[in-house]
Amino acid sequence: MKLELPARIRVETFKDRQFDGRVTQISPLGVEKDNVVSFEVRVSIDNASGALRANMSANAEIVLEEHKGTLMVPEKAVIYDTQRNASVEAPAPGTRSGKETKAVKVGLSNGTKTEIVQGLTDGQKVILQ
Repeated sequence: MKLELPARIRVETFKDRQFDGRVTQISPLGVEKDNVVSFEVRVSIDNASGALRANMSANAEIVLEEHKGTLMVPEKAVIYDTQRNASVEAPAPGTRSGKETKAVKVGLSNGTKTEIVQGLTDGQKVILQ
């Protein structure tokens, strides 16, 4: 994490709108809770329209890296074995189990969706775990 990283901010009041921001401050000291160290981060939001008001609740996504035009699947579809090799299960009508396992190579993930670099093509269906 570093200063000036871009951020995407969503506010419940404006569900279909995204506000842009930038990381302006990162606390040098972390706070430990339940064996997890958190660092407070401040984000400046572009509010030229004046739509945002004080005390509105918001969710911010700080963009560390971004790949555009990639194939994404829900994180719940990716299976990792003990060696951290990734695979997905796809429907396979006519087989005994009705599904098949496909080895995939994964890329970036935001915790909800994962990039598939190799092993699937656009439009293929996957089974959520």
